[in-house]
Amino acid sequence: METFDSAKVTEVALVEAQGTNSVSGTVKAQEGSYMVHFSTIPAGQFVVRVKGTKDSSVFQRQSSTSFTSSNLTISASADSLLTPGTPFVVPFSVSSAEVGVNITIRVTNNRGFASTFPSVLMIDSGNSTNGTVTLSAPLNTRSGSDVTLTIEAETPTGDDNFVVQRFAVFNTVTDFSAPVCELTGLQSNCSTDCNSDQWWFSARVTDGADGTGVNRVSLKQGDGNFTATKDPNNPNITTVSYSASCCAPSMQLQAVDNVGNVGTCSFSNSSVVTSPSSLATGTAPSTGLLFLNMIILLFSYLLK
Repeated sequence: METFDSAKVTEVALVEAQGTNSVSGTVKAQEGSYMVHFSTIPAGQFVVRVKGTKDSSVFQRQSSTSFTSSNLTISASADSLLTPGTPFVVPFSVSSAEVGVNITIRVTNNRGFASTFPSVLMIDSGNSTNGTVTLSAPLNTRSGSDVTLTIEAETPTGDDNFVVQRFAVFNTVTDFSAPVCELTGLQSNCSTDCNSDQWWFSARVTDGADGTGVNRVSLKQGDGNFTATKDPNNPNITTVSYSASCCAPSMQLQAVDNVGNVGTCSFSNSSVVTSPSSLATGTAPSTGLLFLNMIILLFSYLLK
């Protein structure tokens, strides 16, 4: 329960909607809010009544919405640390006064992580049943973030309840950089008649010294012939080659490493341009063209 800085809550009670009986709670002040504990709650519908003081005046507020206690109980418990890339299992338990009923289970999380869980649980004896939720966080989920998991249970008569769990992410993976491209060869024989001419280039895609390795390289944009070959002596290097008609003077490739970082590199028959991607950008320096330009400049100087 949050309050204004100048307000002080002195009493919180649950009041029967169709009667005068109420249950008072124990109020404990926290930073900018109050925690209220109730040893029991009314059996039927009830509203929340709050009393306190503000600027030396006494106030009383009552919720406009009524609440109903549930005969369905759900609880969950799991390790507080979630490791990306490792299935994270959250056991939960559901109990109800009803026996021989199917309990519908719904599970959501605020990060959109993939999850598996039983959609229906049967309470056939002992008034309780157990289930598990398995969360799978992507390998590139950053440490220090968290995920909030909500597990909801509902009986066929509409009685429902839920439990909320928050877990911190601890990632042992330190590779958050995308693969990069390095030009190793470029040949362009393009003239005014593009239909009869072709251009070609080769490049090397790597994931850096501390990377997890290049997983795959694919053609994202272009109409030419594209090949990608992993270096048998170094799994962190993939060699690519591409050839196309001079009428299609540009292309774009996409590289993904083993933890899901994505890089894109764009090449043309006259220069190399790096284009942005959704997660990261691969850099493709035009070393061959730079060396050629230096020779031309030196030759021009000697002719002076």
